[in-house]
This record gives sequence, C-alpha cells and structure tokens, in this order.
Amino acid sequence: MRQRMTDKSGTKTAVLTGALALGLSLGAPMASAAGDSSADVKANAGTEAEMTGSITDAESADAKMEAQELVNDAVNSAEQMKNDEKLAGLLKQAKGVYLVPEFGKAAAVVGGQGGAGVLLVRQDGEWTDPAFYNFGGITLGAQAGASGGTVAFLLMSDEAVNAFKTGNKVALNAEAGFTVVNYSKVAAGTLGEADVIGWSDTEGLFAGASVGVSNINWDDDSNRSYYGPEADLSDIIAGRAQNDDADELKTALPG
Repeated sequence: MRQRMTDKSGTKTAVLTGALALGLSLGAPMASAAGDSSADVKANAGTEAEMTGSITDAESADAKMEAQELVNDAVNSAEQMKNDEKLAGLLKQAKGVYLVPEFGKAAAVVGGQGGAGVLLVRQDGEWTDPAFYNFGGITLGAQAGASGGTVAFLLMSDEAVNAFKTGNKVALNAEAGFTVVNYSKVAAGTLGEADVIGWSDTEGLFAGASVGVSNINWDDDSNRSYYGPEADLSDIIAGRAQNDDADELKTALPG
C-alpha cells in the first residue's frame, strides 16, 4: 500500500488506494474518487437491466420478423389462388381460410410435421387479420416424391371456423365430423355440402380421395410477437386485434 502522506490530499489518495485494493480482493464494486459510489452502483444496475431488456426485445423482434415473413409468403399464395377463377369464386364464398404457404416435401409431411400457417376469418364481409397456427399431421393422399408448396383449406361452414377457436388439437377431417373435399373434385362440380375444401399448388399432392389435416395448434409466440403480449385467440379471430402490416394479405384475398 502507498505510504501515508502528511497532507490532506495525500491522506485521501492513500485511503482511496487502500479501498481499491480491498475492493478488488473482495470482488466489491469500486466507488468513484468523488465518493458517488451509490450513484455508480445504480447506474451499473440500470445498464445491466437495459442490456437484459435489449436481448428480450431482440428476440421478440426476431419472432415478429419471422411472423411477418410468413404473412408475406401468404400474400404470394393468395395472389396465386386468385389466378384460378373457380378457386377465387370459392374464396369469396368461404367463411375462413387456413393458408400454409410452404409445408416442405410431401414425403416428409405425410404422417409427420406440417408447417406454419395463418387463419383468416370473414367478419361482416371483411377478412380479419391473420392468426398464427402450426399443424402436425396431414392426410393428402400424396404421390410419392411430390414436391412441397402451398396448401390451403377453405373453411366453408361456421363449424369449420369454430374448430379453430379451441386453440389446440384442431382437426379438419372426417374423424372430427367434417366433410373435406379436395379442390380437383370441386372443380369437377362435386362440392356438395363440404365443410372444408383442400387445395394445393403442387400437382399430384391431392392424388388420393382422403384429404384432411389434424393437430393444428395455436402459435402463441408468433401471435404475441405480432400483436403484443396480451394477444388473445378470440380477439384475433373476431377481428379485434390488428396489425397494419397484414393489410396486404387481407387485400390479396377475394372480398
């Protein structure tokens, strides 16, 4: 330790030097020369809190960006669907649509994981903002080796829309009591009393007679990052939650 001096300045220097050595040995916060130790501790704590908050904000921003990318992909899919006059007409009749822009390879999807999708519901003639869901099992009757692409399920009945209000383990298939028709049959004039119409832009994907989707689950992370931490399933489906960044998707769907 530095030798103690006889004047006041030297005394202060010696005391501070000793405090520094003691503080370093004990791992304690170091006080400033001006004696503002409590202010420094508070400032350090505030900085640490800000750093922690920035990490959380960054994670939330990433989730929101991923959700927006899904919405943007859904815009492209909706525009593609409108190019088919028959399909566009069915969309105008639909009470809702569950749109999955990219589900991956069919061989990996059948009996496995499906992908991320968005649900939009018609309320008073207008489309609601998208609600985010993931789905697991899908029955497509797919041909082996068919490539992935867009899958859409047009919800033609109130019952089909209401199934999504349960949030988790939603199923759109015969086992759940729904009549599901694949679009190729609808195009041939056999719509009947279908609750759900399945469509894909991939040739041969709906090759078989069995069409359906199961294990649809509410994507809590995407919905909260897109609409805020208080986002509620019923509010989004009812059109009470809004995000201006979804306007393009709503416009892309036939009114």
